[in-house]
Amino acid sequence: MAAPVTVYGPMISPAVARVAACLLEKDVPFQVEPVDMSKGEHKSPSFLKLQPFGQVPAFKDSLTTVFESRAICRYICDQYADSGNKTLMGRKEDGAVGRAAIEKWIEAEGQSFNPPSLAMAFQLAFAPFMGRATDMAVVEQNEAKLVKVLDVYEQWLGENQYFAGDEFSLADLVHMPNTDLLVRKTNKAGLFTERKNLARWWDEVSARPSWKKVVELQNATADLGVGLQVFGQPASTDVARVLTCLFEKDLEFELVCIDTFKREHKLPEFIKLRDPNGQVTFKHGDKTIVDSRAICRYVCTQFPEGNKTLYGTGSLERASIEQWLQAEAQNFSPPSSALVFHLAFAPHLNIPQDHAVIAENEKKLQQVLNVYDEILSKNEYLAGDEFTLADLSHLPNSHYIVSSERGRKLFTGRKNVARWYDQISKRETWKQVVKMQREHPGAFDKAST
Repeated sequence: MAAPVTVYGPMISPAVARVAACLLEKDVPFQVEPVDMSKGEHKSPSFLKLQPFGQVPAFKDSLTTVFESRAICRYICDQYADSGNKTLMGRKEDGAVGRAAIEKWIEAEGQSFNPPSLAMAFQLAFAPFMGRATDMAVVEQNEAKLVKVLDVYEQWLGENQYFAGDEFSLADLVHMPNTDLLVRKTNKAGLFTERKNLARWWDEVSARPSWKKVVELQNATADLGVGLQVFGQPASTDVARVLTCLFEKDLEFELVCIDTFKREHKLPEFIKLRDPNGQVTFKHGDKTIVDSRAICRYVCTQFPEGNKTLYGTGSLERASIEQWLQAEAQNFSPPSSALVFHLAFAPHLNIPQDHAVIAENEKKLQQVLNVYDEILSKNEYLAGDEFTLADLSHLPNSHYIVSSERGRKLFTGRKNVARWYDQISKRETWKQVVKMQREHPGAFDKAST
């Protein structure tokens, strides 16, 4: 028999999670009716009858339908007052005064906390998953606003166990979905965990059984952070680039070896995933990306785990990294890729080396490396004093070039480039990739060692 209460929307939505947490606190049985927003189901005529603005969640029980998550929570507390947590909206004996103490913090959450925290959560957690670029200017602008709010919260929670006093209430609950996203799904957890009183409050409220159940429901239905697959051979420079990034981010993934030289990338099941002409495919849930640099950007913005500075933490750092990613793709990659093929792969594939092509691209790469050597005389790494995606992106081609005596001289003959490559090639993450190349050589048996 279906539960008499239905919540419409995806559990990963913070507004849907807010309503679910309230129902769980009140011990009200309910069912979640998924709404696929990527397919526009929230704009369908049937859904607009429940929510005229086409937003989630919508709520329905045997008496009425309600929209707007905070209004739904208030309704649940009033309509199901005798169920579950009876003080979620205040004690009866405290009357209007007790309820006002809760209401003022619900308003503070809706007007002061929600706008900047939700904007940050969207840019850092949701936008990359939707294939959109993270707007770091928006992140920084809203972080500045959120910091001011959290400073007020920090002081208040130094004097009170919870927002409305000594008991957990709806005032605390409404803050939980956005807080959880920023703490668990972005690199901004420190905004909460580095403030003593906020950290204590979050540890307490997030340990509640009702919220643990919300997270369980989200994990059972969400695509964020699960199902990472890489298709291709580790010996491929594109695949190696992606693998290194995943290792830097401490992410678990499945490698599905596809041998392009055996034309496995032309098989129907592989063509369904991607443009079959390239070397790497990355799959995360329903999302598929085929360009190695785009994959690395996606991984860095989507997952806060592991190396948190790999793609920078601010707009200036990100811009510095991006200029070198562009330099790698446009200036370094073309001549280095030609050299990788002719110096490293061709001899092992029984393909004659084209010495004219080698000489031409060797000259082009020398010019690029001369610029790099000058920059690296002033910086430890390309984008500054920390290893970033700017350096990582250069590793695969560099690795193959230095594997030949002729190519090695291009790096060792330049003091700063030699020092830089020696450092980045000794990273444990890259060593893991080289190990995988040896274990999965594919058609590049000798070339990958």
